[in-house]
Amino acid sequence: MKKRLLCTAVAAAMAISLIACGQSSSSDQTSQAQAETAAAAETAAESAAPESEAPAESGEKKVVRVVTGWNEASFPNWPAAIEKFEQEHPDIDVQIEYTPSGEDATTKIKAELIAGNAPDIFQTWKVFFNDFVDAGYLTDLTDSYEAYGFTDGVLMNGSKNWCAPLMDAANEDAHVYGVSDFICPSVMFYNTDIFDELGLEEPTNLQELIDVSKKLKEAGIKPLVVPGAADNFLDILAKIQVQFTGLQYLLDVNQGKAKLTDDCMLQAMNVLDTLIKEEVIDPSCISYTEDDCVAALANGTAAMFSMHSQYDNQLRAAQKSNPDFHYSILKGIDFTENPVTRFSCTFGGCWVIPEQSKVKEEAKELLFYLFGEEVSETSASEGGRITGMVEANKNLGSEALQVVVENQLPYLSTDSYYLIDMLPGSVYTALRSGMQEMLQGTGDAMSTLEAAQTVMDQVIADR
Repeated sequence: MKKRLLCTAVAAAMAISLIACGQSSSSDQTSQAQAETAAAAETAAESAAPESEAPAESGEKKVVRVVTGWNEASFPNWPAAIEKFEQEHPDIDVQIEYTPSGEDATTKIKAELIAGNAPDIFQTWKVFFNDFVDAGYLTDLTDSYEAYGFTDGVLMNGSKNWCAPLMDAANEDAHVYGVSDFICPSVMFYNTDIFDELGLEEPTNLQELIDVSKKLKEAGIKPLVVPGAADNFLDILAKIQVQFTGLQYLLDVNQGKAKLTDDCMLQAMNVLDTLIKEEVIDPSCISYTEDDCVAALANGTAAMFSMHSQYDNQLRAAQKSNPDFHYSILKGIDFTENPVTRFSCTFGGCWVIPEQSKVKEEAKELLFYLFGEEVSETSASEGGRITGMVEANKNLGSEALQVVVENQLPYLSTDSYYLIDMLPGSVYTALRSGMQEMLQGTGDAMSTLEAAQTVMDQVIADR
């Protein structure tokens, strides 16, 4: 039953977390990819190795097999950290498998889960995480959080509940089935040289943003660029949406208890419409990718860039190539006077231990070590990652990210979750298409939401 549940769940699942740190995908291809993934998982499962009778061993050691969803370069501090862990745990042999760039480990992991020979720890994305929980494949780690010191005040607000089942994410007492990795708030990067030359102050609200943009346009500079040709176009909507709706609203939309055309979402979309009509968002962005936005900010043709914080790495690389380029991150913009929550954020993924693991206790030791305070400090200092550990983030080497740590992270909550990209893939695509029409001057806020809700209604009817 579990085999069939997991395979069929893929085709019906919500869109992959398209805006998650380090991950990108095309919503236009989501349905086809889901179907292909399901078929591949079921086929691979039939030929996968049978479940072993005992824990895998290497000599007298217990083997803990770890599969990441990212490449080795994403974890520059892990080789040394794992070496230290093995020295302190001589009975454990850590075998880590990194996933090369451009590849996806999900199909293989699904097949191994079905066959009963899954990794002892693996990284998965939120949508698949929910499938795995529903299928009963994941170990409940609720008690382990306190046992390993992952408690309130030590953890960043909201990071624990990211690994609760999606529909239970707003419940503070929810059971959790994994550990979240790196936090990526939705931010606005800005070219500090341009702001200094024009004597501009950082905008803190919608009207100030409009006023600053007028001065930038007068100077022949594009005020704000967004990747209008990419899935990440919805980043700008996500940072507005959370201020008007929060988490529970989107959960209700998924359940048919609320509509995308409800007043709270319409207010958010109207703000986006205002940014477009006032040309805060430059119309040329309809053809922009993320790389185009980075280049525009770095070469001074644009003053601001809306994206999640992980793009700091690309901007730091641009700064190395052009030492005359300087940038930072706006402390925050209130798009409404009384926001539900001020900032939106996403996480790279959920790290989980399958129920079928024969070395669960050893896997827990390793998992909570890799994302605990000690290793998180070097993840911040060497990897440039905003971690789930409050104190570790003080070691971030990026001055721009320190702005996020000091001015945004303290305000994060479960309402900050960046779940606009967790709507079903077809709905996500409809929203993006409507936003592109708005940017081209052929659509408006309500028509965009109506089209997306029509798709949502069909998704619910087909469940």
